[in-house]
Amino acid sequence: IKEGSVTAAVDRFKIIIKGFGTHAAHPEQGKDPIIATGAMIQSLQSIVSRNFDPFSPSVLSITHVSAGNTWNVIPEQSLLEGTVRTLTKEDRKWMEERFRQIVAYTAKAYDVVAKVDWVEGPPATNNDKEWAEFARKVAIEEKMEIGIPKLSLGGEDFAFYQEKIEGLFLKIGTGKTPYPNHHPKFQVDPDALYGTAHYLSVLSEKVLLQLEKRGGEL
Repeated sequence: IKEGSVTAAVDRFKIIIKGFGTHAAHPEQGKDPIIATGAMIQSLQSIVSRNFDPFSPSVLSITHVSAGNTWNVIPEQSLLEGTVRTLTKEDRKWMEERFRQIVAYTAKAYDVVAKVDWVEGPPATNNDKEWAEFARKVAIEEKMEIGIPKLSLGGEDFAFYQEKIEGLFLKIGTGKTPYPNHHPKFQVDPDALYGTAHYLSVLSEKVLLQLEKRGGEL
């Protein structure tokens, strides 16, 4: 149980880099998008390490690179896809601005054309301090073991609710397992579900009583 950010804002990007295709034996007759792509990958990775405060976590991951379909032709275009994660509105805005700057100037340097598609996902979660303390108090009453969750740069759609009303995103342990939650062998310990269901039911009841005392207002 933690107030403030628990998960990150999620943005997705796609870059299409257009050059001029030619035979691999005559690169001087074309405009190589692969060389430009390599330069962009390296330069974009400098954003987090050189443009952001190291005490303000952020991530830029390039996860999909595609170009060409044979061994002896420099292709017409290439593609890059990936995601960025930030925790504050200011960092989110600056990440996109710096990203677009680097793509534009790298494309110009290599005499190619680059188009950026930027898709905004959910914002960072922002747990209300009062509700975090309330949930912690109920957990103590129910004799649950309480910890501060490790900050994650994963994303969570629940953050959209928190843009409208104060809220709390909880993380509850699911038992010991050697596999992370996206691994095909990951399994939840069923015993963890019973305690979770009980706690959430008690918490929900007490939240409703608390809201009733306030006159129904968050």
